[in-house]
Amino acid sequence: MSVRVENHPDRPDVAVRAASASDVRAIAEFQTVCWREAYVGLVPKSYLDGVDADAREARWVERVTTGTRHVAVGEVVAALAGVVSWGQCEESGVPPLELKSLYVGSAFYGTGVAAALMTYALGDAPAHLWVFESNARALAFYAKWGFAFDGHRKVDTDTGIWEQRLIRP
Repeated sequence: MSVRVENHPDRPDVAVRAASASDVRAIAEFQTVCWREAYVGLVPKSYLDGVDADAREARWVERVTTGTRHVAVGEVVAALAGVVSWGQCEESGVPPLELKSLYVGSAFYGTGVAAALMTYALGDAPAHLWVFESNARALAFYAKWGFAFDGHRKVDTDTGIWEQRLIRP
């Protein structure tokens, strides 16, 4: 299923569609760039420099081809502008729908790409997610979507950074 979202007149149209195996390399390269743009000062530079698209590609191959996550891409004029992944979770005490990842290229911040991806992945369903607690931009974005910190924190095993769990009832 593909969805085209027509935004505000001075914002680009976003086409959102399910990702396929042929998208995996582009997603891995895109995620690497997004991390290096969005997480400077939040995630250790050694981590940002040490994980490249080749390492990320293996994860995305598994996610896209086995269905362990639903993955969709957002495109603006056929250019990759964002990626979202989501799935079901067995964690007790939270809505079973989990937003696993949301990446938007910095050139598309504030253009409606993230909103199109969120709508495609979650709609208005109850859901939860984990976010770096020092990521003020992401926390503000998710608050606009009705997510709030539920008091649970953990350390992300890959980066060593504290995360907060956010829930939208």
